[in-house]
Amino acid sequence: MASSDSKIDNNFYTELFTKSAPVILVVFAVAVWNLWFVKQILPIEWAPPIVFSLASLKTIMIIRVTFHQLSKIILQSHILTHVVVLFALLIGLIIFSFASDFTAFYLINENAFQANPSILNNSTLSIFFDCMYFSTVTFSAIGYGDIVPSNGWVKALIMLEVILYFFVLVFGIANINGIKIDEKKHDSKS
Repeated sequence: MASSDSKIDNNFYTELFTKSAPVILVVFAVAVWNLWFVKQILPIEWAPPIVFSLASLKTIMIIRVTFHQLSKIILQSHILTHVVVLFALLIGLIIFSFASDFTAFYLINENAFQANPSILNNSTLSIFFDCMYFSTVTFSAIGYGDIVPSNGWVKALIMLEVILYFFVLVFGIANINGIKIDEKKHDSKS
């Protein structure tokens, strides 16, 4: 039985990371583009719609992976740890992805956000860290108000992140009843 569980785990993780690899690569490639090239290469008026379009593409890709992988878990493995790993991957990708987008908007236009003067005025990596914090706070729906969008493109991007948050949350909750919480109880009923 243990070898069967190990095989299920290995198959799940192999498929999860195989199916997620294109999304992960796109998210990291766009992050590199956003952090180091977008401001230098694009004319200032083209940059916001391109950054937003890339964010929309990443969102569609993340939704597709969410739907496919969570459906597969519900239909095949039914194991809670698989769901936890999937959601950790999704949430990490979402927060990282939007943090790079927020950073790009700030690098394009420093007036895209209103913030405490000690925030968002250092190196690109420090700005990215502050945007990672902002993305985490936005994703968690807390919203402290220490960083506030002051640009229509950024507000649209925040709405996109919140929509993605609700999609992942609602889809996960809607399917949670098909997942094994305690595998031993399930095995004894069989």
